[in-house]
Amino acid sequence: MISADRLRAHIVALTAHGPRCGDLPGVPAALRYITDQLSALGLAVSVERYGSELHEINLVAEIQGGTSDDAVELCAHWDSVQDSPGADDNASGVAGVIEAAHALRDMELPARTIRFCFFGGEEVDFGGSVAHVERITQQTESIVFEMIAYTAEAQRYPEQFLELIEPRERGDFIALIGEPDSMHLVQEFAMHAEVPVFPFIVPVVARDLVMRSDHVPYWESGRRSLLVTDTADYRNPHYHRPTDTVDTLDLEFAAGVVAAAVRTVTTLAQ
Repeated sequence: MISADRLRAHIVALTAHGPRCGDLPGVPAALRYITDQLSALGLAVSVERYGSELHEINLVAEIQGGTSDDAVELCAHWDSVQDSPGADDNASGVAGVIEAAHALRDMELPARTIRFCFFGGEEVDFGGSVAHVERITQQTESIVFEMIAYTAEAQRYPEQFLELIEPRERGDFIALIGEPDSMHLVQEFAMHAEVPVFPFIVPVVARDLVMRSDHVPYWESGRRSLLVTDTADYRNPHYHRPTDTVDTLDLEFAAGVVAAAVRTVTTLAQ
């Protein structure tokens, strides 16, 4: 069971100290909270430092696999922009990864390692995920949560997409974005989802329109990655604004997204 109430509690805690960037108080508070939550689940948390500044940190925990050297990763960036508490962007994704770890922690020895990754620097230059990708095997696959908790009556699209898709008017779905090599990740997640999904395999001509989150270093290095998103500013009017708060979110919807991710990770890891 994925708890919407626990998702809310995580998001409240992550946003309580304000924006999570630079040397602001929200940075150490968020890193401490994530570490404490994973440690309470019995998971060892490692620090991947990719620079000298406090915020240039990834946090990683894993459930060790038994028969393979590669891994399935569930990822989210913990940082926010300077002027926003970042409830949807991306405390919602961080909360989702923590809740997935809660659901998966007692899993019997999987064939592939299950890794939970919390990246810094997404709002700057993908610094955290770039550094992380340099450390992992080529076979490692990832699911990236990038804003998973906002629904709306209306949905917008990049103009170029309208020639490639049949648009939906309501913003009540989670978008599953992959490139052709990642098609099986899109299909697997869609099969396990109980919330409406919008699967989209990105053609080459539209690739630049979706290169906005931590799936980018995976794709650019030839690794398979799935972006799971509520479509950010194409739906959420609070994107990168002070009004991106927990009370604007649909946490039952987010719980459904996380539940699908847990089922997908379980299948991929076995």
